[in-house]
Amino acid sequence: MANPFAKSKTFHKIGHVTNTTPWRFLPTPDGLAVVTTTGRKTGKQRHRAMRVVRDGNRAYAVALLGTTAAWIHNIRAEPNVRIKLGGKTYAAKASEITSTTDLARAAEIYRPVAGWYDYVDFANFVWSIPTSDKLLNIHDEWFQTGTRVVFELQ
Repeated sequence: MANPFAKSKTFHKIGHVTNTTPWRFLPTPDGLAVVTTTGRKTGKQRHRAMRVVRDGNRAYAVALLGTTAAWIHNIRAEPNVRIKLGGKTYAAKASEITSTTDLARAAEIYRPVAGWYDYVDFANFVWSIPTSDKLLNIHDEWFQTGTRVVFELQ
C-alpha cells in the first residue's frame, strides 16, 4: 500500500522536523544532505534534510512536491545555499535542471542506491519493504515527477 500522505505538505513538514534536526548536528549518511536556503519572505536560514546524491563538484536532488515545495521557491529567490554532505558543509549555487543533456546526466546519478538512508526513505514514503529494484523504480518516478535541482559546490 502506498503512503496516502506522501504528497501532503503536512506529512513533509512533520518529516522535516523529525529528520532535519538530528542531521544538522550529526554527519549525514550517503544519500542524505542538509540544505540551508534563505527564506524568500523572512530572510531567515531554512534547513531541510533531503535525498541528495553527489557527483564530484555537483550534487543532485529532487523536490518530491514539485514546484509547491518551499525550498524550491527559496532557491529561485536566492540560489546561494549551504549544503552539508557527511560532516562537511559547502557553499553552493542551486538551480533547477532544464537542459536535456543535464537532465540525462542527473537522472543517471540520482537513480542508484546511494546508501542505507535510501531504504529508510523508501519505507517512509512508499510504505513497503524496500528492495534494490523497488528503489530504482521509485527513484525514477521521483526524478520524472519532481522538480530536479543541481547544487554546484564551491
